[in-house]
Formats: sequence, structure tokens, C-alpha cells
Amino acid sequence: MARRRKNDDFEFAELIAKLGGLLILVLFLVVGPKNFSAALQSIVALVICGALLVGVVILAIFVIRKMLRSRNDEVEFVSDEQESQDQTFRVTLPRIEQSTPQPYSKTDFLNQLRNIDWFQFEKLVALAYEYQGFAVTRRGGANPDGGIDLAIEKDGQRSAVQCKQWKTWNVGVKPVREFLGAMAAEKFQHGIFITLNGYYGDAKKLAESNNIEIINETGLAEMLSSLNLHEDPRALEILNDTRKFCPKCERLMVERVAEKGPNPGQRFWGCTGYPKCRFTMPI
Repeated sequence: MARRRKNDDFEFAELIAKLGGLLILVLFLVVGPKNFSAALQSIVALVICGALLVGVVILAIFVIRKMLRSRNDEVEFVSDEQESQDQTFRVTLPRIEQSTPQPYSKTDFLNQLRNIDWFQFEKLVALAYEYQGFAVTRRGGANPDGGIDLAIEKDGQRSAVQCKQWKTWNVGVKPVREFLGAMAAEKFQHGIFITLNGYYGDAKKLAESNNIEIINETGLAEMLSSLNLHEDPRALEILNDTRKFCPKCERLMVERVAEKGPNPGQRFWGCTGYPKCRFTMPI
């Protein structure tokens, strides 16, 4: 089969060569010896332009097809590490809902706070301070910022904000001390530490003695409710965003399902930066 294909290719090339030679002979006879060189150059130029045009069209078609293919909701891949483990993952990209989100009751709004991820939590806190007249600069919880997620400023006072969306753990001395060190390094005179749970006694004392305001779920709920964020379109958009973002690198996370290996059928969130970022979390 391979030999036959080579013969076909050779015959096709030979046919093209013969046609080219015939075309040159006809051109010589038509235009004469004096004008032959100029005519031949014109034809060569036209052939080159045509080839370039065809190349541009082919490239455009390739790019369009690739863009359309990237819009698929589901992709399947096997990474190098997964091949070594004989394990295949099916990846499902989260859908972004286009319908207008409906307002929450205050009770449902507070319950939703515990269902969102760290990225939504941080953005919601930033929105709350923005509505209170603060100029808000997001530092990014995934960046090596020493614990400062937001920098807010109002009436000449700058404050550092740390957002800990901890749902079951109380804040201890260590994170408060790290936050205090970050504040000192950037010369913040005031800090705000926000969490969904509570604080241990020694953490409270350390915060209060160093001008750090601590806010737990009750205090955060009162602040958000006073701003009527349970009815605010921007807040509702944040709360209803089904996407997940990696707390390590802030890339989009996707739902993965193990189809082979020791735990087939297991679902989890994996970073789209894999294998550069290997962060995963359970669903």
C-alpha cells in the first residue's frame, strides 16, 4: 500500500512538471523571445501571490475551527502524570448562567455566604466596602501578599483587610500575627480581619491590642444586610457565579471525574493550570 502511494505521488509530480513545461513552451511561442522573460516573471509573481492568499485562507480556517472547538463544554485529556497512573479524567467546564439572578431573603442570603468559594467571598467583601465609600484595591488572595487581600482607603485612613472564608475553624494567633506583620511591612495603621466562624481568645487580644478590627459571621451579616446586598444586582451576580477559582494561582478550576484508577467516578475540582499548578479540592 505504501509503495503504491509513493508511485501515485511520483506520477502526480511528473504530471505537474510536464504541464509546467508545456505552459512555459506555449508562453514562449505566444510572446516571443524578447518578451518571454518579463512574461515569465509576471506569471511567477502571480503564482506566489496566489499561494500566499491560499495560505492566509487556510490559516484563517484553522484559527476559526480551533476557536469553535475551544467553546465545547466538555473536553477529555490524559496528562503525562495521569498516563503513568493509568488514570483518565473527564473535565467539565462550569456553565455561566445568563438569567437575571433573583433577590435572596436575608436568611437565604446568609446561608449562601457559606456556599460560595474564597474568590466570591473576597469580591463580596470588596463590594461592601466600596458601597460604604471606600476606595478598594484588591491584592488577590492567591498572591504572595503576606495576608493582605484588600487595601481600602477613606478620609485619608488606609486599612488592610484579610478575608478568611473559614467555615469550621476559629482564627488563632498565627494568622493574626502574620497579618500584623504584613500591615507593619506596608505601614498600615489599621486592619480588618474577617472570617465566617470565630476567633480564639488569644487571637482576639492580639488583634485588639494592635488596632485590628475583627469581624465574624454575625458582624459580616449585619454589615451586608445594612447595605441591602441581598437585593443588589452586583452582589447577586457574585453569589450566583458557578465558576470556581484556584486559591493558589487564581486560574479557573474545572470539575473532573476519574474514569480509571483506584477511585473511578470520583468528582473533584482541579486547576486548569495543571500540571504547573496541581491544586485540587473536593466537590
